[in-house]
Amino acid sequence: MASVTALAPAWAESGPSPQTSSTSTLRRAAVATFLVGPRQPEIDESMDQTLSCPIGEICMDDPSILPHAGATLTRLVDRYLRGRFGQQIVSRTEMRNAETEIQLNQETDTPRTLAERLGRLLEVDVVVIGTVWRYRDRGAIEGVPDSPASVAFAVYFIDASNGHMLWRGLYDGTQRTVSKDLLHAGKQLKMGLKWLTADELAAHGVRECFSALPPTLLSLADLNPPN
Repeated sequence: MASVTALAPAWAESGPSPQTSSTSTLRRAAVATFLVGPRQPEIDESMDQTLSCPIGEICMDDPSILPHAGATLTRLVDRYLRGRFGQQIVSRTEMRNAETEIQLNQETDTPRTLAERLGRLLEVDVVVIGTVWRYRDRGAIEGVPDSPASVAFAVYFIDASNGHMLWRGLYDGTQRTVSKDLLHAGKQLKMGLKWLTADELAAHGVRECFSALPPTLLSLADLNPPN
């Protein structure tokens, strides 16, 4: 079963959303390389401390996660956002160059401080940072040859000027047959009547996760949440 939770933009907590107009400034965003490790965020977004967690505690070796998981999810998220927001998303080349310039301290740097540093280097308003804690193909569980593909990741949109989280999406999906998951038969049918690879499941997960993304997230007149 796949589940998606989304955190509304911070301004939604204190009143109606700001009105956009033709004069609203379009915001630029950049997609950072996904962080990979076994640490899972809290389902309740108010309890999620991922953005304040040292990167060294997130990026820990886990042989059960496929080696290309981070690169694949980064590419899928970047491609989806580029298709939706166009030139508002900076190129992967620019992001890779910026990431190369930054010398991370694994014990003190967090996803939040990383987003702020990348934002300054790239001169963007929003930095998208993701984490992946499960990414395995069918049959990857020892002793369970028919175990299905399973993927779990989180995506955070961070205001680069102050480190505040603007939106969060989670995806946690494990493919099941329609007969074994009648409650979510519609979602299973959307995946196709075949066993998916982890990469195929990840692509489905990105589309499902971003189905809840506010369409005006990068075109608001003021992205800063209230104090």
